Amino acid sequence: MRKEDTIGVSGPWYPLDRLLRGRVSMYAVVEPFLEVCLLRRGPQDLPPSGLLLGLALVAYYLVSALTAMAVYGPGVGLLQAGVEVITLAGYTYAGLQVAGRLARFWQTLIALAGTGTVIGLVMVPLVYVLYPEASGNLAAVASMVYLLLVGWLLAVFGHIFRHALSFGHLGWGVLVALGYLVVSSVVLQGLFPMPQQGG
Repeated sequence: MRKEDTIGVSGPWYPLDRLLRGRVSMYAVVEPFLEVCLLRRGPQDLPPSGLLLGLALVAYYLVSALTAMAVYGPGVGLLQAGVEVITLAGYTYAGLQVAGRLARFWQTLIALAGTGTVIGLVMVPLVYVLYPEASGNLAAVASMVYLLLVGWLLAVFGHIFRHALSFGHLGWGVLVALGYLVVSSVVLQGLFPMPQQGG
């Protein structure tokens, strides 16, 4: 990656540099990720900024930790979230390396972590409804909404991978995203088996 690809904190429409100078609201920084979540923009619209990458990964880690702590408790939850971030970065790097698109790594990972944070924030309260030993109508509704959000996450990640890997159809990107969910599940369940509820 060329030096100029990694310097700077603003793309043509991304306002991070103005936020640092106190000229825009936090929503203006989050809005681009909402646009990606709605499939209106892609990873190519985000700047390859090291600062933005760090912020996106920290946010993704914190949301993942909140989710994991509902199931595993604080200690294991914090560790699991770290493994999840590493898995996301490693899978993305490997996919782009194989496709010969490694120059797009930063923007792709920023997009994945940022959109994962946005959707993850919506998922967090649902996880706390479902664990531990949720039952009744509220749990049924929470489960349904959670599955819909997983489907949305799959579509958004597929959209990102489609652009990052230059696929002609969204379906191919969704397959790559599905591959990530499978790899992530295998890694996390292998290292952190789901605790028995009520045990």
